[in-house]
Amino acid sequence: MRVSERTRQRVAALAASTNQQMQTIIDEAVEAYERELFWRGFEQGYEQLADDPDGWDAIEAERSAESPALRDGLERSHLAAARYG
Repeated sequence: MRVSERTRQRVAALAASTNQQMQTIIDEAVEAYERELFWRGFEQGYEQLADDPDGWDAIEAERSAESPALRDGLERSHLAAARYG
């Protein structure tokens, strides 16, 4: 893999300052970039969904159907009884 001299120097400086190998720095940078792209796509999908009233209504209906399964509405005493008998 070829990189610019500037990038090689930056990676070398990061490796030296973190006491890691240059390969590790590059591996972690690629992983971080993949995560960033994933979350950008995720956010873009929600933005598109918010612009689609029918799609957004479907999401809200799904959330409403799932909400009884959540513990949000339980009293603390019920949770304690369930945990500790």
